[in-house]
Amino acid sequence: MGGIFVPGRSSMLCVIVLLLSMCGCAQQPAETPDVSAPTESALPEETPSPTPANPMDGIYPVATQADAEPVLEQAYEGLVPQLTFAFSDEELTLQDRSILLQNASNQVLSRRPELKYAYQLECAEGPEGTICSIQYMPYKLGYPDGIPEGAVEIHSLADLAEAADDRLGQEEIPIVIRNPELLVDDMQRVLQQAGYGYVVDTLNNDATAILAASGEFETLEQSVERIGEVKDMARTVAEQLLTDDMDDEEKLRAIYGYIVEHTAYDYRYYQDPGAMPFGSRTAYGPLAEGTAICGGFSWAFRMLCQEAGIPCWNVTGTGAGEEHMWNCALMGEEYRYFDTTWDAGITDEEQWRYFACTEAEMTQNHQWGQGQEELLHALTDTKK
Repeated sequence: MGGIFVPGRSSMLCVIVLLLSMCGCAQQPAETPDVSAPTESALPEETPSPTPANPMDGIYPVATQADAEPVLEQAYEGLVPQLTFAFSDEELTLQDRSILLQNASNQVLSRRPELKYAYQLECAEGPEGTICSIQYMPYKLGYPDGIPEGAVEIHSLADLAEAADDRLGQEEIPIVIRNPELLVDDMQRVLQQAGYGYVVDTLNNDATAILAASGEFETLEQSVERIGEVKDMARTVAEQLLTDDMDDEEKLRAIYGYIVEHTAYDYRYYQDPGAMPFGSRTAYGPLAEGTAICGGFSWAFRMLCQEAGIPCWNVTGTGAGEEHMWNCALMGEEYRYFDTTWDAGITDEEQWRYFACTEAEMTQNHQWGQGQEELLHALTDTKK
């Protein structure tokens, strides 16, 4: 989790830097504004830097990890930058004390994932005890040190996914998050909606950039090239299926019908996983090979919806007790759910079971993954 950093002999401080855990935990979604296209920032907006209501400048006694947890939790809530702890066990080394505080922080963030904007601790010896400096993601502080050059403005979760997809091939995309209510876990989850299954996007440690890495291929450039090929296939199919006089429901029926009629489930996933090509997990499977598992079905449906100009998202969770993926798309003025995988091979529309289901209908045999329901409500502005 971290190590001891020893400066030159002239320095009296021994500093250990420990990154806080950013593991996914369920949390309540943040309020998000209307979806707007991300734009590169010009001049920084005037955003006042919050001042902690309680500076917490006392000395906090610590005998066990449990003693430190409520102190850290209060500090994170108030964006307090520094604490001093007095450990009762004088035999503990700085590293031991730092590990204890790290473990305490992990427990706090496990219970309160909405506080994950506190992302780093730096512990050092002080005249009255152990000084613990806390680093917060700049978007929570109003960017006191300035905004990254060329940063993309992010006002909503949808903006974040769009920024990643609009800049495919860019390994690091600087961003400025203008909505301080966005939650770290939600932002990490929505980035799974980007990359088309070929590029893995994540936030960097302090949420000032999106980091992109190749999923299947050795290089990001190769992944982006494959995405371009798949997009061309989707565009060709959409041109064949869709006409300007179709409404959204007619377009969705055409897209759904094409996928379920032209794609078979790739049972190598169960019988011989090593023989199953990576493309079966992406839109390449349905559009190029005619075989896929649920991920491929869902990505193909989403890419064709994008070609049709219909907002659409992937949903991950479980179905029939197994990991599964399906879609949520806007039909008219209402978001509905679609599972092309479970209707694969059914050519008669009257027999489709998972076309344009309501949430209540879908949840009868589909279970949302951790944080997915809240994320979808935030993305589609249907939060209850």
